[in-house]
Amino acid sequence: MKFGFNGWRLETYGLVTDMEEKEKMDLEEEYSTYFSEFFENVKEEYRKSIGFKEANELSSGELAFRDAINSLPCPVSVVRLIIDVKKYKEAKNNVYHLIAYEFSNFGESSIRYYGEIDLDEIEEYNELLKDFNLDQQETKELKSFKLAGYGDPECWYWVWVIPYDILEKPEKYVRDFMQSFGITFEHKILQKFERRIDYNSKYGLKSDPVLPLSELLKKDKIFSSFVKVDKSGEPREITINDLQESICGIQLIPNVPEGVKKVFNAAKRLHIFGYFEYYFFTISQHYAFLALESALRKRYSEIYGKPKKFIRLDVIIKKLVEKGIIPKGEAKIYDAGRYLRNSLSHLTNLSVMTPSSTLFERVAYQINQIYDRGDKLMPEHPCNSRFSLD
Repeated sequence: MKFGFNGWRLETYGLVTDMEEKEKMDLEEEYSTYFSEFFENVKEEYRKSIGFKEANELSSGELAFRDAINSLPCPVSVVRLIIDVKKYKEAKNNVYHLIAYEFSNFGESSIRYYGEIDLDEIEEYNELLKDFNLDQQETKELKSFKLAGYGDPECWYWVWVIPYDILEKPEKYVRDFMQSFGITFEHKILQKFERRIDYNSKYGLKSDPVLPLSELLKKDKIFSSFVKVDKSGEPREITINDLQESICGIQLIPNVPEGVKKVFNAAKRLHIFGYFEYYFFTISQHYAFLALESALRKRYSEIYGKPKKFIRLDVIIKKLVEKGIIPKGEAKIYDAGRYLRNSLSHLTNLSVMTPSSTLFERVAYQINQIYDRGDKLMPEHPCNSRFSLD
């Protein structure tokens, strides 16, 4: 049976439960009316969310989402699920919905209504299971109320499980749809609708060559000019083992927060891989100073509480000096670290630093100093975590 309503094509699939023919027709027409208005309400809600902004005031992502919303409607398939809430204690309501959207057909106004069925009987409807791509596992999750949605965003197809009666809560469903649509299809929306200039095509830019692993793991030419003087006084080339051994004993004490340790260990790893790419030495030192900054900010928060607004690092250093956490005579050394961190964070030209394990020793000492509370712990072997980023 097919008939038109408000420009929508409605198809029913004979799956409705026993009810009077008139009641069945009324419900079918109600869903047709609902979805003919629903997509217009979605568009109106989006217009309200951006206010009176002009197109040039929106980001490229916002413009893409706007265009995706404005491309609606799309074909919709609906099942009204009846839930026995006495039997299913996990159920939030006695009416749920399965709603499938075929976003690949933007602009098409059609609805397939599969009727009102009891959740207990869903396995009996083979046609429905096939059309909604409900496999055995997903059906099991649906009946245990663990299924929120499923589908294939790459094909612009998704089925949402709505845990309430959309006919009774149209405003809520508009908001929920907008949020779910934006999250589920973010990548595809940007891919299809984002208005981006292809600068590679515009300026005829060529891709970087994809190098084989053997080429990527060659010793950097700049670093090859560095040598190490051995015990006999003879110069020799620096190996990657030399780089590891130069920093493997530089450790942070147990009191230092894990977040700080992760940043510092990432800096150490970058220092080692400067063997292959010389500029990694500069990045490694930047990360070392970022670890120091993180340590200072976290220590400040431990003492004074988490600040409600951003506090400059020089103010934090001053406050920690006042509390005796940083010795007064060493405040300038911490401030020098702050300056180097800033100089590496705000670049106008490429900055190149030479490899320095001494810098790591100094930064580690400063971090340990502000977290040393006089605890007496047995030291670990200095090279135990030379590769750890955790």
